[in-house]
Amino acid sequence: MSKHKWLWVLLFILLLSSAPSLVDRWQAEGDNNTYELMVPYKEIYELTTDSTLTIDEILSSLKTAGLNTVSLNPLSLKSMEERDIVTVYSKAELEAVLRFQDMEDDLLPIKEGHYITIPDLSYYEGVIESNFSPIKTTISGETLYFIPAEDTMNLTSTIGYNQMAMEKLQQHDLNYVLRVENDTSGQHKEINQKTVDRLIQWKSDATSNLLFTGQDVIGYPDQQQITNFAKQLSDAGYQFYTIEFTTQRGLSKIARYTDYEMIRLHSIDLDNKTLEENVDQAIRAVKERNIRSVFFHIQNGEPAESFKSATEFVASVHQEMPAHFEAGTPQSFLQVQTPIWIQITLLAAGVIFTFLASGMINNFKLRIASAVFMAVLALCHLLLHSLISLQAFALIIAVFTPVYAVLATKESSGKIRDITFQFIKTLGISFIGIILVVGLLNGNAFMTGFELFRGVKVVYIVPILAIALFLLWREGLKLLNMNVRYWHAAIILLLGAAGLYYITRTGNAGTVSEIEIMVRSTLEELLYVRPRTKEFLIGFPFYILALYVISFHRIWGKILLVPGVVGFLSIVNTFTHFHVPLHISLLRTAYSVLIGYLLGLLLIYILFYVYRFYRRRWT
Repeated sequence: MSKHKWLWVLLFILLLSSAPSLVDRWQAEGDNNTYELMVPYKEIYELTTDSTLTIDEILSSLKTAGLNTVSLNPLSLKSMEERDIVTVYSKAELEAVLRFQDMEDDLLPIKEGHYITIPDLSYYEGVIESNFSPIKTTISGETLYFIPAEDTMNLTSTIGYNQMAMEKLQQHDLNYVLRVENDTSGQHKEINQKTVDRLIQWKSDATSNLLFTGQDVIGYPDQQQITNFAKQLSDAGYQFYTIEFTTQRGLSKIARYTDYEMIRLHSIDLDNKTLEENVDQAIRAVKERNIRSVFFHIQNGEPAESFKSATEFVASVHQEMPAHFEAGTPQSFLQVQTPIWIQITLLAAGVIFTFLASGMINNFKLRIASAVFMAVLALCHLLLHSLISLQAFALIIAVFTPVYAVLATKESSGKIRDITFQFIKTLGISFIGIILVVGLLNGNAFMTGFELFRGVKVVYIVPILAIALFLLWREGLKLLNMNVRYWHAAIILLLGAAGLYYITRTGNAGTVSEIEIMVRSTLEELLYVRPRTKEFLIGFPFYILALYVISFHRIWGKILLVPGVVGFLSIVNTFTHFHVPLHISLLRTAYSVLIGYLLGLLLIYILFYVYRFYRRRWT
């Protein structure tokens, strides 16, 4: 490090000058502290069909418990039929009914199409007549609406929203979110435009956000139509939801048009887990993943029990939610801007950091080549506005950081003071890389999850392999000339199984045992957020132990550094989850560092006394 002091000084100056963009993100996340609980109106209505419960009773109780938002699905002939508002007959179905009643053949309908009973309420009559211009016909003494087969609208086409339900929700002082469906019938352009016109007409203080239903946004796959609809709705004052773990086609187009003014929504099915687990899931989503809307589905079963569980869920979430969050109408994040001069500053700092980090390989030409390659990626981003180039730049920094941090601090005298200093130095190098990655990929596109840090698996695997090869390649070559024994094969299989388990546990797809879930929950209750197991229980303790062991046994010290790098690659990965608030990642890392350091010291003292006992007893 002393050989390039001027480069380190320049690097620190560049990093400090980029701080305003990170401060902007910190403030945007802190100011966005309003969340909502949302439930579908359809599921509330279903609770009343086979019970004595009424809509007013359910809405009143849920409102008292803390519910503030209800979602309304679009109205269609199909949904009206499901609610017994109308009955829809095809030509064949109506003929079958008439034959069953022994009607004469000349009274049977002869035209293809749909025959619809007249609704009891004039409101629904108006909805049907304004969308279909149906023909009234009388069959067997009953007047029906007739929609010819030539009409390309289908039974599921959106024909409006339940205005009576809207009025009911307003009576109970509840907000409502309109779900928007993309029509794919022969008249999809006209139908979708009519839907947008209605949404603009019905915009009020009670409804300010829209939630798309199905796999598409309105207008998809016509990209120009998506943009036009997004403009009309955005100009009217609507904001849009993005559903966590769900990809809706065309939503990224809307996100880019609105500068990523999106609200992150997390969906929970109360059927899947216990009440306590559902509540924990909702709170964790709001607290740790910038979720501002929790959409829950009422559990199936006996209506009274389902109603009770929904009410308890709502009340429990509000009761256990951290005090700095408040219930209400959620808003998108304030715009987090990274000016071009800060981007240039960070890219220059990244090139310098790469040059310094590549010094771990004693080859000056390779160092120059690494820096030039990073400079080319930086220019590609600046000149071509290439996001892929920026993501590749950040990925290389993320991979280099833990490798360089460990290799630059691998020597130690074995004294606790020296070990502590090396540990702090390693953390310092790690946070240089973290600041670069977080600063480069800063902004609403990443905070809302539409753009991602690419290469999580690479960050989890490559540093371990690099450390192992760099430190143990000579010993590895010796092993190639050894005779393979059964216990060698057993160790290889064990290491392979451990590696496979490690890889499968990265990301969100890994399975977790019940014991680990219990431990995680306990840690969250005690510490607000739990530290990562890979950091405080594996990586940092093994790194501390490795610095002690390497002072008197270099081979075993090097071997222990291999799992030791896990802690540092994991904290880098922690900060690449851009949907997680910065203060959560910092707090989580602080816990990992402190607990991991103490456990590492504990391992040193255990090894010291075990080794002393061994020498006294057997030597």
